[in-house]
Amino acid sequence: MVSNIQKVAQTAYRLFSRICGNSDVLLSSQNVGLLTSMMNNIKDKDVNFDMSKISLESETPVSYIDIYEDPVMTMAIFIIRDGCKIPLHDHPGMYGFCKVIHGSARMKSFSDPQNFNGNPPENIASKIRPYLRHSIKPVVLEEESIISSEDNCCVVTPNHGSYHELIAVNGPVAFLDILAPSYDHSTGARICQYYEEIKGQTEQIKHLGKPLIWFTPISQPSDFWCDPEEYEGPSVVDALNEIVK
Repeated sequence: MVSNIQKVAQTAYRLFSRICGNSDVLLSSQNVGLLTSMMNNIKDKDVNFDMSKISLESETPVSYIDIYEDPVMTMAIFIIRDGCKIPLHDHPGMYGFCKVIHGSARMKSFSDPQNFNGNPPENIASKIRPYLRHSIKPVVLEEESIISSEDNCCVVTPNHGSYHELIAVNGPVAFLDILAPSYDHSTGARICQYYEEIKGQTEQIKHLGKPLIWFTPISQPSDFWCDPEEYEGPSVVDALNEIVK
């Protein structure tokens, strides 16, 4: 019998294999809704996840459970220890489905402002060295909320919420994550870039009614790294082998 997580994986793979390699093709809202509704029903038991088996005394801020990865999509579970975070980063041209299965996290997500060609105010630009000012990026805040295992999954699309950070609150948090297409650091097609907000904007610029926030790219923060944990849930590899033979 096919388990819940295997059904999710098969549905996701069928959808994303159609658009893999073609950044101009987007999933229909109906297909996004289909996968979202399936992810909403995933619980910790569906992936045999038990927080009591995770060493919370470790100095590692984030642990990573690899479930599946190929160019079409990546499935994993992330565990963020209390007070730690996955820092602000992007998902260039990617879809993301994030479902908390244990605990709670504070999530902030941002999007590129559509059809904006303006420049940052001088008091922002002046904080950045002249040769780096071309890298300043305007974004708009889409959401800031606490998400828990009782909430529906959060969805990132190429045009919505493609920058975000997650911070564990009131204890450790674990979430199931599906990204598609996968990051591609080998060719540079989809690199995970980290950012920080440039503080001190006194002149507020709005675009389509939303205040602009200005980011600058940074290296991966030194206080963020991931260590692996073993996946003990139903085999997604076996389930996907059934549909790609």
